Amino acid sequence: VPVDVDLDTYCVDPAAVEAAITSRTKVIMPVHMAGQFADMDALDKLAADAGVALLQDAAHAHGAQWQGRRAGALGSVAAFSFQNGKLMTAGEGGAVVFPDEELRERAFLVHSCGRPRTDRDYLHGTTGSNYRMGEFTAAVLRAQLSRLDEQIAVREQRWPLLSRLLAEIPGVVPQATDPRTDRNPHYM
Repeated sequence: VPVDVDLDTYCVDPAAVEAAITSRTKVIMPVHMAGQFADMDALDKLAADAGVALLQDAAHAHGAQWQGRRAGALGSVAAFSFQNGKLMTAGEGGAVVFPDEELRERAFLVHSCGRPRTDRDYLHGTTGSNYRMGEFTAAVLRAQLSRLDEQIAVREQRWPLLSRLLAEIPGVVPQATDPRTDRNPHYM
């Protein structure tokens, strides 16, 4: 169920999320738009109160930080994209990070043809496919990871000027920064 966004940050509006939650809701999926985190404090509370999962779309948030914690380390599942236009790119593909071992193992089964990591007899625990990253893709991403912090520092340094210049264009409203996002890669 799509909900409206906060007009300042372009991220999902927690009040709109709360209004949309029903007994059929299974997950809340905020997008950290252009590197700006959705209000994770409010969304964590909403998810806990409703007893639903929180699944972060962190495709724009490589290297971003919310109150000192990096995207992917906020206590819920987070998905990253390495599609050709992202901060770190491998052409396509992505990565998913998990807050606990149980979820990680369940995902491992799906990504590894349904086979547990200890299986040597092709005893599939569930259906799955081959979603494993190849060595070449990993090497490309590893090189990009080594320069990500430097690239983010440059973007953060240049954002105030870009934001001011964009604001001078009639009808253009630059994305606001929530101060709890203490590191914004300014994707896009």
